[in-house]
Amino acid sequence: MSKKNSTVEKNLLTRLGAAFAALVLAVGLAACGVAPATDGSAASGADESQEQQATISVTVEIDATAGEGESTTADVDLPEGATVYDALVATGADVNATDSDYGMYVQGINGLAGGDFGDMSGWMFEVNGEMAEVGCSQYELKAGDVVTWTYVTEFTE
Repeated sequence: MSKKNSTVEKNLLTRLGAAFAALVLAVGLAACGVAPATDGSAASGADESQEQQATISVTVEIDATAGEGESTTADVDLPEGATVYDALVATGADVNATDSDYGMYVQGINGLAGGDFGDMSGWMFEVNGEMAEVGCSQYELKAGDVVTWTYVTEFTE
């Protein structure tokens, strides 16, 4: 190998080594959560925008009486654009749900699941007394809405 090729090869290896060291340093700093120093003004601006985010208040009723459970009601505050599913989760209820082609499918609430009282039993929801034509994770709520989750032992239209 010529002396010129050897020098080029060493320069290339040196540059690759330096690039690798810089990459390792950047990843290490990111993993440790090191962020650029600020004067605090940006942080206070972020807090203000979060405080100014519009919220809505809705009522969520969970009626499990057909499944020998209880009926509960909770008022929750949610960000604008929240869905029926978001409201259910915000109540603190133990929710068992899976994603489907139609959005989130609520299989169970507080330990009471679809199928526990026969093949046609499960959870249904209404908003302001009306059945929705979309899934619970697609129905956007408005301030003052009342969401009712009802456990049914027979599905009837």
